[in-house]
Amino acid sequence: MTDRLSATHVDLDAIRVRFATFRAHSAQERERLARERPAAGVAEHVLLDTCHRVELVSVEAGPASDGSQVAGRHAIVRVFNVVAGFDSAVVAEEQLLGQVRGAYEAALANGTTGPILNELFRRALRFGRGVRSHARPGADRSLADRGAAWLVDRLDGSMARVVVAGTGEMGRLVAMSIAARGHRISIISASTERGGQLLERLPGDGHRLLVGAISAEGLADADAVALAVRTRVPFLTAGLVSGPLPWVLDLSAPSAVDTETATLLGDRLMTLDALGALAGSIPVLDPAVEQRLRFELEREVDAYVAWLEARRGADALEVLHGEADAVRRRHLARLRGRASLDPRQLEAVEAATTAMLGDLLHGPSVELRRGGADADTVRRLFGLER
Repeated sequence: MTDRLSATHVDLDAIRVRFATFRAHSAQERERLARERPAAGVAEHVLLDTCHRVELVSVEAGPASDGSQVAGRHAIVRVFNVVAGFDSAVVAEEQLLGQVRGAYEAALANGTTGPILNELFRRALRFGRGVRSHARPGADRSLADRGAAWLVDRLDGSMARVVVAGTGEMGRLVAMSIAARGHRISIISASTERGGQLLERLPGDGHRLLVGAISAEGLADADAVALAVRTRVPFLTAGLVSGPLPWVLDLSAPSAVDTETATLLGDRLMTLDALGALAGSIPVLDPAVEQRLRFELEREVDAYVAWLEARRGADALEVLHGEADAVRRRHLARLRGRASLDPRQLEAVEAATTAMLGDLLHGPSVELRRGGADADTVRRLFGLER
């Protein structure tokens, strides 16, 4: 941690966001950023790593390193935009809010965040919840909704057999949505407990649980396959798919389908990035409401910047008054050692010097409250070592 960041305040430009999103970066680039260790000089950081984006929010010293990094107000605006869901494939996506909350809570538990990012994320999460409260009924609330709709549109009739691999949030949402449309779900899970819990929640009949890895036998009667797994190696590989090709929805990041199988499937495969580029059915937010909320976002950013400036001024005030009073006390101590003053005289001198100090510091204090200087400036004026 650098000297500048070891103080109780930070400059606005010390707040940074490095990002990689599906719109401009490959899955490999997103994964690389997610695996990078914070550089030296990073005082606080929160890592948001989702299927469609990686956002590394930090408080750090030094210049921005590359074009994928923004700083200062631009970084604060980005955090609010991401948490509000304005930068998502599905605007105001419901699932993202939970992912941000989980990332922030993980940073808290790991001790990688601090007062600056704590306040930023608390404000952004509160605003994000407010944005979601304006969602229109029947709208796509997540990529899982959009993916399930894409898959169901390609199934003939009802009672199709759909294999769903993965029991996390995405897998659960897809399975519930497809089952609610009358189709039969085969859940593939490595955990009997998690798979069984999802199986019990599915509406309708004819569902089953397959514990273990995906197999050719498990896919033999599948009309469609939905993959929502976290894996570093392909889950659906050549040799598992044969005969009539199923429709495949791959919600995994990185992709769970190997290159050979993806080529074989052709347009029967929908990947996560391609799904994000599709137009949704019903926008989550009414356009007029979204415009108003985006205006409110700017006011939220202004309020956070004002908080940061007030914190900066408060730090400077504390240094100014603390050092000035220390000087006053040193002179009083010398006076006590050189003069024979009775208690009443000492009390009078104490009161007079305190009042004098208050008068002298009034003007500078007003300027500091207005953001006229920071604690480092005050330390330089007093010639203090840190």
